[in-house]
Amino acid sequence: MTSTASTTTTERRDVTGQAAQQLGKYALLVILALLIIIFSIARPETFGTWTNFKSIASNQVVIVFIAFAATLPLIVGEFDLSVAAVFTWSQIITVGLVLQHGWSVWPAILIALLSAVVVGLVNGIAVVRFQINSFIATLASGSILTGATLAYSKGETIFGSAPASLTNIARKQAFGIDLPVFYVIVIAIVMAVILSRLPVGRRMYATGGNQRAAALTGIATNRYVVSTFVASSMLAAVGGVILGARVGGASSDVGGTLLIQAFAGAFLGATAFTPGRFNIPGTLVAVLVVAVAVTGLEQLGASLWVEPVFQGTVLFVAVGLSAWTARYRAQRARQARLRELEERKAHDESLALAGAAT
Repeated sequence: MTSTASTTTTERRDVTGQAAQQLGKYALLVILALLIIIFSIARPETFGTWTNFKSIASNQVVIVFIAFAATLPLIVGEFDLSVAAVFTWSQIITVGLVLQHGWSVWPAILIALLSAVVVGLVNGIAVVRFQINSFIATLASGSILTGATLAYSKGETIFGSAPASLTNIARKQAFGIDLPVFYVIVIAIVMAVILSRLPVGRRMYATGGNQRAAALTGIATNRYVVSTFVASSMLAAVGGVILGARVGGASSDVGGTLLIQAFAGAFLGATAFTPGRFNIPGTLVAVLVVAVAVTGLEQLGASLWVEPVFQGTVLFVAVGLSAWTARYRAQRARQARLRELEERKAHDESLALAGAAT
């Protein structure tokens, strides 16, 4: 009788846990939908319009790229604080080479991307070869790159008559939507598939979960860490190129303000879809949640100080929720292993009793 009651209680807990887990997976999507509905009702003439939704999507493209760049190193258990500096440098060097030195657009973009690769390699090697904490290493490299940006631009805004070959990258539209929105969709799908469906993704998560244990299983963890830093820098560089193409100019002080938004998106996104794990779809939805909330508050007449305070609060909450979901995920995994061991033990005991009876 006691055994039956215990089994029933365990089953109820499992059902409750599964329901909570499913709710946690899609909570961000629900919040996003609720925010859109609430602000559309409050400001139907401005917020609840197709033009406004297109504007939000277009304006968040750059932040999404930096958030993706911040997410990848977190997956392998590292930080990359240089993404904002890479973003700014890529914008400055691309626009500067085109407007000030008469370069063609694609060679200028290639230089920006190659610069990002170098920064990513330096970050990765500093972390895996010289065992420098990634927080310190990327903070240092970002500071150095910021200095290089200021030296190149002399701290001035670069502007001029930008050629169509540059501006078309970001200003052209398809189906009435700016092309960069489609860039984000394609890159998000590709990255999500790689991380969730392919062996490289599983090895990255294994590296981030326990680097030493992953190395003992034969995973080349150092290679994955370095490659992730390179990919992170390249994503940030793409964001910089897109902003430069959209504006048709470049400024050396645009990147620093985006770093908090990027990490808020990464950590808040870790509470969705695969709670406790940093993931690309979660980061994308998290950035949109923050953008919709900020836009809605601004249209309701919120003061200028509300946006940075709101974003800082989101980062605080996101880090706390991310840590909690990671602990909850680990606890559920331990409970599942314990149940499996208990069931195996009970099965072995029943077989032993059956053998003794015969």
